[in-house]
Amino acid sequence: MFLISSSDNEGMATGEESGATARAEMLKLHQADMGAAEEQELIAALRSGWLTKGPRTREFEQRFAARVQSPDALGVNSCTAALHLALLAAEVGPGAEVIVPALTFASSANVVVHTGATPVFADVLAPTHTIDPEHVARLITKRTKALIPVHFGGIPCEMDALGELARQHNLVVIEDCAHAIEAEYRNQPVGVAGGVARFAAYSFYATKNLITGEGGMLCCRDLADHQRAAVLGLHGMSADAWRRYQRDDFRLYDIVAAGFKYNMFDLQAALGLVQLQKLDENWAKRQACVAYYDELLAAVEGATPLCYPDYVKPAHHLYLVKLDAELADRAARETQAGSKAAPHASPLRDAVIRGLRQRQVEAYVHYICLPETEFYRQQFGTAASDAPVAADLSRRSVTLPLFPTMGEAEVEYVVGALKDTLAEAAR
Repeated sequence: MFLISSSDNEGMATGEESGATARAEMLKLHQADMGAAEEQELIAALRSGWLTKGPRTREFEQRFAARVQSPDALGVNSCTAALHLALLAAEVGPGAEVIVPALTFASSANVVVHTGATPVFADVLAPTHTIDPEHVARLITKRTKALIPVHFGGIPCEMDALGELARQHNLVVIEDCAHAIEAEYRNQPVGVAGGVARFAAYSFYATKNLITGEGGMLCCRDLADHQRAAVLGLHGMSADAWRRYQRDDFRLYDIVAAGFKYNMFDLQAALGLVQLQKLDENWAKRQACVAYYDELLAAVEGATPLCYPDYVKPAHHLYLVKLDAELADRAARETQAGSKAAPHASPLRDAVIRGLRQRQVEAYVHYICLPETEFYRQQFGTAASDAPVAADLSRRSVTLPLFPTMGEAEVEYVVGALKDTLAEAAR
């Protein structure tokens, strides 16, 4: 059990279905833990005169690098930018193939397209939703240049098996750690610390475990990669603005590559420095929520949570339940043939999400199967059959609220709402 937050009983009214108290306001999927410390650091940054990339960004980079045991870190404006820079620094381009999981956010594959390379979708493991090493092995060709494993929901991928494949085939490994700042694989932080990845990309988006509003970080195992990514991430300039404006170290810049505007700035870093200090405490709070969810869901028919291998420390970024396969199949059969629903639509999953929202619980889908999406079907000829496990999980998975200030009563309410919604769907 864990402490009940002060907000647990706010915005609630009398319920009708299971005797539980019904909420008058929507329980959000995520609520950011932002307070006075973040406000004070933002004000200090504003008063410092540094609004763009400056000393706070550098301090955040150094502290973050120490946290994830990386030689250094490069603050950027998104995890997408970090992934793109990693591919460019590794000289991935036209003619190359990059293997990515079929069940992930679109940016994991989109960045491959931006380089001119071809994304190749690997299926995932049903218990964890992470990339399947055996399927990866079958997809490797002479054109395969890189592999982007995604630590889905904060659950580390099977990095031993993926690392062996990378060594055998000389693949560049870029770990997508957008969900996984706190995650560990066999007692080591995910990312470059494990010795498998050449690059690791992190996200500080508004719903992530560490928040700067927008923002991300790129970690590189090698200094040469870091230096190239830093240049490419700021217009291809040979010296960044902070160095150019230092009074005691004037340097006129040059343009050495056609780069991008990807840099982090000090207002983001100000939030990041405070959020970094909260990371372990907030992880422990989310872990308690997950444990209580698991306990309550053991008595609920029709939905099961994800599994966590005993040799990993999950970051607990998302809490998903998988809906009963038989119930999902029945719902699909009962749906009228010839409907204009999207290829990745799911009658049961969508009904459950609508039912939860009607009960003031925000729920969502993480994620639709990328080979089924319009762009990848039309541009690369992909299909659900390319990754059947991912396609099935996408149709049966629902993401429930999880955030560090979530209390015991709120978890109980969500599980009660899910139970009522499933009972309604089964009728």
